[in-house]
Amino acid sequence: MEAKEKEINTTNSRATRKKAFIVRKLVHLITGLLILLLTYTIERHVLLILIFAGSILSFVTFRFKSWRLIHQTDNKSLGTLFYPLGILLSFLLLADLPLYYFQTALMVLTVSDPLANLSGQINTRNILFRIGRDKKSLYGTIAYTLSNLLVAAVFLPPELLADAFFVVTLLVLAAYCEVISWRGSDNLSIPIGLALFFIFQHNQQPDFLLISVVLTVAGAGASMLYAWKLLTRYGSLAAGLLGFYLTVIAGWNWLLPVLFFFFSSVIFTKIDPSARREKTPSSGRNVWQVVANILWALLSSVLFLVFKNELFIFFFIASVAAVTADTWASEVGPLLNKRSFSVADWKMHKAGTTGGISFGGTLAALTGAFLVSALSYYLFFDTWNWIRISILTLSAFLACFVDTFLGAFVEGKLHKLSFFKKQKTKEAFTPNDVVNLGGSFTAWVFFLVLYVLVF
Repeated sequence: MEAKEKEINTTNSRATRKKAFIVRKLVHLITGLLILLLTYTIERHVLLILIFAGSILSFVTFRFKSWRLIHQTDNKSLGTLFYPLGILLSFLLLADLPLYYFQTALMVLTVSDPLANLSGQINTRNILFRIGRDKKSLYGTIAYTLSNLLVAAVFLPPELLADAFFVVTLLVLAAYCEVISWRGSDNLSIPIGLALFFIFQHNQQPDFLLISVVLTVAGAGASMLYAWKLLTRYGSLAAGLLGFYLTVIAGWNWLLPVLFFFFSSVIFTKIDPSARREKTPSSGRNVWQVVANILWALLSSVLFLVFKNELFIFFFIASVAAVTADTWASEVGPLLNKRSFSVADWKMHKAGTTGGISFGGTLAALTGAFLVSALSYYLFFDTWNWIRISILTLSAFLACFVDTFLGAFVEGKLHKLSFFKKQKTKEAFTPNDVVNLGGSFTAWVFFLVLYVLVF
């Protein structure tokens, strides 16, 4: 009797989830179609008020049992919250652009995304895969892409569709925004991603051949980094997004120093991986390690694009040089010296110990800082200014030593905090990430101080 009762409960639970899935998709479809109709009948400011009110309603009712049939999922999805938020933010982003841009983003979310979910339910010869947290399917991706092509043909003007590379870029980007979903976040990433793409296209008139190639290469590169276990799943996604940003938006002179840092680090790590086995997870560097190494450089590039001040170019070079110096010291030092001097207890320890300094590691750090500083300076300014290059090199070199002292005196204390004790997954944020963030940030500080003293 107990087994039969359990089987009945399981069957009822599945039926309830299936009913909730259908109801949720119907609500999203009807809501999206209603908003589309209103874009033709009422003023934009009135529509904004209605969308905002709908978003508030969704958030308020998320925990109400009477609304559970709409919000309930079997995978802790937040899709019903991301859905109105995505529509609201895309509407705000596209407020000053022709209405057909918002209508296109809205219909991709309203029609194409549910169609992908429904097609994914087909089991016959379907292929399931996961790029983000949520599972996706081959049939779903194909249906989603074909539906997006139809949506674009209906809502976008013919002059845009005449550019085949624009269409390819749009379809590939929309597919990326859908497959990287985390707990239903594609309901946010799809409209926001398309809105940003339309803004970029409308204001910049970019080379869509280049963009389509970069999107393809970035996706393939991220997949290979994950397959080769150089980066984790989310680490490879972050690397792919970073590569796209630096190539298409920032430019090649911003990309090449980062590529030099990454590939040189991989090479040195692979020369003797056993030397770093304890600190390098078998699945590769995670997303927080990627962010810790590149955050300040990325922020520098964004600030330069906004303010057009060459100070941020120097910050960028110093940041990349600092993380290169630190990585080279950590990877090359143990290859050249078997023991290192610990700044924590002023004793000799095995090479590779946190807070350790060795002659080989110091020389590697100085070399890495100099090479990145010199090559990057030439890429940006097409000349050699050895005084400024020396300041950049010294700034990065000193930041590397700050990282060493933080590792010796701060990292161990951070390990004792309850927050970090709970971080057990391979994508966890660790004390070493905090140390790397703090150490590389001081490259900015050292550069400002040295630059003021010299000039």
